Amino acid sequence: MNSQVTTIAEIMAQPQEFFWLPWAVQYFFFIGISACAVLYACWQHWMGQSQNQRLEMIAVFIAITMGITAPLALTADLHQTARVWHFYAYPTPWSWMAWGSVLLPMFTTFLGLYFVALVVKQVWHKEFKATRWIALLAALSAIGLLLYTGREASVIRARPIWFSWWVPVLMFLSAMQALPALISLGARREPQYQNLLARWQTVTLLLLAVSFALWIAGDTISGIAIREQLQFASPGWWMLIGMCALWLMALIMSISNMSKTRSVVYITVLALVSMALTWSLRWVFLMEVQAVPKNNILYNPYVFPLGTDGLQGLIGTFCLWIALIIIFREGIRWCVRRVQHG
Repeated sequence: MNSQVTTIAEIMAQPQEFFWLPWAVQYFFFIGISACAVLYACWQHWMGQSQNQRLEMIAVFIAITMGITAPLALTADLHQTARVWHFYAYPTPWSWMAWGSVLLPMFTTFLGLYFVALVVKQVWHKEFKATRWIALLAALSAIGLLLYTGREASVIRARPIWFSWWVPVLMFLSAMQALPALISLGARREPQYQNLLARWQTVTLLLLAVSFALWIAGDTISGIAIREQLQFASPGWWMLIGMCALWLMALIMSISNMSKTRSVVYITVLALVSMALTWSLRWVFLMEVQAVPKNNILYNPYVFPLGTDGLQGLIGTFCLWIALIIIFREGIRWCVRRVQHG
């Protein structure tokens, strides 16, 4: 009599920890707007019109303050910061992170030189011929940075929602739509720029909506994955409704600003709404997508901490940015006073 042995193989699936923390959201938020500000400033500089110098200076001011905040947030997100030197000691050109380790220092270096050149021009009225080439190099490194930050996530096949070329486009447009609102806030005492900046923001918001719709409706792995997520997961709908509400609010306010000069309070609210749209899109992309399982049916739980890896980190990063704004602004004013009084 032959006995049969039945073997039962049981596969145990464990929830996966989030490999990107809220610090990464802060990095992508600040570096995206900073890179877009450099592109706009370079364009204004090469146009060479005197009325554009004010907008150029404001854009570079935004870029330098956010460009310093972003790498600090990235350093906090790195789990083993001391291993950063491995990017340079052991080059991996097939990795987008390796390219980022080259592009980010280049960007901050050229941005710093660009900012110093504009400050020297504003305070001491001395203009360098090399400024336009420094601006161009800063813009080229900004383009590379925008491509790297977008592709860093969108090349991951294990995350179907991320696996799309639409992700870099959406990251770029969402950052670009916040820039005119911030520049308008910086030029709050010069209302003649409001109409131009409002038209720019309106067009960017419409392009963002079209790109977002094409991404979701597309017959791609990413488009199918996001539609399935919206179909079976109710939190996805609430997040989509929240982002659409912020987009609609920013669009209505920017269109209204096109026809009438608005107060400082109005411009401030518009800037906050625009930044909230930029930030929330990155939070959903980088954090909420990590809750979707890759290889099992379990959801990856995430508890938003109140410490430095959560709420305190987010608040601290924004406070650092505000502190840098105050430091740079007062530093420029101090230089101006010293020059005026000999």
